[in-house]
Amino acid sequence: MVSLNYFFSMTKAYWGSFGFAFLFTVALIAILFLEKEKIKRYTFLWFSVVVLVFIYNPITLFVCRKFLEPTTFDQYYLRFYSLIPIMAVIAYMFTLVLKRFTGVKKLAGVIGVCALIAVLGKCIYTEDWFTKAENRNKVPQDVITICDLFADDDSDVIRIMAPQDIAVYLRQMDSRFSMPYSRSLPDEAYELTNEKPDPSEIVRYAKENNVSYVVVSAVDNVLNTYLNYGFKLYGRTAHYAVLEPYEPTWIMTEYAMASGDQGICYTVENVSDGTFIVIDGGDAANEQTVRDAINAHGGVVDAWILTHYHQDHIDSFNAIYADPQGIEIKEIYVTPLDADKFYQVAQEWDDVDSFDTFMEITKDADNINYVARNDVLAFDDLKITFFNSYDQVVVDCGEDIPNNDSLVFKMETAGRSALICADCHSKYMADYLVKTYGESLKADILQCGHHGNNSMPEDTGFYETVSPQIAIFDTPDKIMTSANYTAGALGAYLQQLNIRVVWYNTAPNAFGL
Repeated sequence: MVSLNYFFSMTKAYWGSFGFAFLFTVALIAILFLEKEKIKRYTFLWFSVVVLVFIYNPITLFVCRKFLEPTTFDQYYLRFYSLIPIMAVIAYMFTLVLKRFTGVKKLAGVIGVCALIAVLGKCIYTEDWFTKAENRNKVPQDVITICDLFADDDSDVIRIMAPQDIAVYLRQMDSRFSMPYSRSLPDEAYELTNEKPDPSEIVRYAKENNVSYVVVSAVDNVLNTYLNYGFKLYGRTAHYAVLEPYEPTWIMTEYAMASGDQGICYTVENVSDGTFIVIDGGDAANEQTVRDAINAHGGVVDAWILTHYHQDHIDSFNAIYADPQGIEIKEIYVTPLDADKFYQVAQEWDDVDSFDTFMEITKDADNINYVARNDVLAFDDLKITFFNSYDQVVVDCGEDIPNNDSLVFKMETAGRSALICADCHSKYMADYLVKTYGESLKADILQCGHHGNNSMPEDTGFYETVSPQIAIFDTPDKIMTSANYTAGALGAYLQQLNIRVVWYNTAPNAFGL
């Protein structure tokens, strides 16, 4: 059964559509009945049948699997099809048929044959295994482009890892290329083209094997996973990207809401000692997601940063704090929102109940830390600087205090940084931050305020000041792609600034710091 499935899939891969396969089968039958000369039968009919029996034979399949490299098996097995004189058989069949007509009928027949071939689908001779070489070196053009990228590199040796289909050609083209594996691929090499790769595996392998460059698939979801992680783009080809590995000391992960709504839930983990930080956590429906993330990292939260008191940010914390189930929370950092002021300005959507619940369950806690603007926290090599908290600046803003009191802070290591804006979003606050902190706001990663919807206005110069490589929108497709919200418009604006936009459609998203 496995062999049958394989033969079917290979046939489909080879022919593309089954139009030419059908025509070829008809041609064999026609030659069987119309051709009387043995030599022509042997040439067109029996030779083709012998080749087909050879290809569609479990013994052939077994032997080839035994001796061919698994990563290139399909590529080599498909080459057996080139032994079949497909177009010659089809052409001879039409010759036998058309010679029975004369005059206008023969002309009409020729036109009909041409039309039939044209509408049957893509000709098999346009497939990769039949097309002529893309260059005089007879290697994939991606290999030539990669070699050109390193033309000005003066290194005697270039340590690189690449997918097997181009790795076999790189050293052939440039003897400086040195690879940590030959035809026998390590498991890590499969991450280079994996649809959902694990960059940490490549980082570890590259470090252990002194690899300076990696070649990965340039498909968006694959390449972006590596870029999010911190890999640096060295160059790209039509199908691949050449990256320089990045070894982060902290991993920041964005999680989507289990409810399918917007919300903020991040974890930040120290790669070496496991120090674990949670940012917000999201709504009540996200409780299990947060519990699972914490328990997967030892069940201890060294610091829980709660940016403000709306339900899509704090309700999962409230549930876990009220019923820890073995989870230990060492320190909690919050914005010091004045309760009376909150009750005074709160609208029906401002989740007073979530705020009241938080105040009630933490009233006797001794690990609540109220953050002031310009406060700094340090965890190993991670520095966290707070640029916004509830104070007179937020009161003076006067607009949407329950959101604009959000903790805005920058997390930075020696290699990379991220600016978290939570739900801070008004023009007043954007202008204040730009004027007060200026270049200090600059970060590689920006978490867009208010989920990117009705966020910091574009005309404030805020995004140009931060100048991120990546902008994160903590929102689902229904907000990101709907004309009823402004998130999509902001995303388009940021893309014009060559900023890559990330949201829940690829979550969980991991970012190296």
